Amino acid sequence: MNAPARAKDVVVASMEDGVATVRMNHPAKRNALGTAMLTGLIEAFRGLKSPRVVILRAGLTDTVWSAGFDITAMADGQDPLAEDGLLHRLFACVRDCPAPVIAMLHGSAWGGACDLALRCDMLIADPSASLAFTPARIGLPYDIDGLANAVRRLGVNLAMEMFATGAAITADRAYRLGLLNHLVPAEGLETFTTAMARQIACNAPLAIAAVKAQLRLLTDAPSAELRAQAARMRDAALTSRDYREGVAAFLERRAPRFSGD
Repeated sequence: MNAPARAKDVVVASMEDGVATVRMNHPAKRNALGTAMLTGLIEAFRGLKSPRVVILRAGLTDTVWSAGFDITAMADGQDPLAEDGLLHRLFACVRDCPAPVIAMLHGSAWGGACDLALRCDMLIADPSASLAFTPARIGLPYDIDGLANAVRRLGVNLAMEMFATGAAITADRAYRLGLLNHLVPAEGLETFTTAMARQIACNAPLAIAAVKAQLRLLTDAPSAELRAQAARMRDAALTSRDYREGVAAFLERRAPRFSGD
């Protein structure tokens, strides 16, 4: 009998020059979001040290980016969408990460993995990618938090279509609908995504973090706590060395040297 997968074996995380990469690495299970995978992803995000941008990806030889929540776990009566469950803890890691998170999509993303991709700040895909919400196929009623995120990203009509049919939308259609930031050839996906990530990493991290917090404020249901947090982050960026350095570098016509403080 095969030993159960371990979190440290199914997720690989690394960082270079502020660009963090979190890679799902369990192709034998089609990168399904089981306990080990979810735990590994959560630990990877929580373990990142001051990233300026994060790339969430799978292997380029995989045909499935992620098959979504591991249905075998549901046989034990587990609710994959429980508010205190691992899946929502992962969503919170993506949301609360101050750096932009880019979903680099090669292959299909189903169910919870589709939700995970749409929780990221940007999506870059090649033509092999597709997105599908499949809970209705197994009788799982989706939670209101996930539906709210889908409506924000998809609009009411498309969200209803995807949840009701369970059918995948292709990368081409996703791009035409504005869900993808970029659709690039498969052979250039990694190079293109890395180049964009490096471009982001060259800019002021506090300013970008403040923008991410404010965009969240504009798209999520606002709260006094969230407004205060966003205001504090923006004030910190405005009074930072990076802001002064960025203005000085612009006036001096040189590349800025951002330090993150």
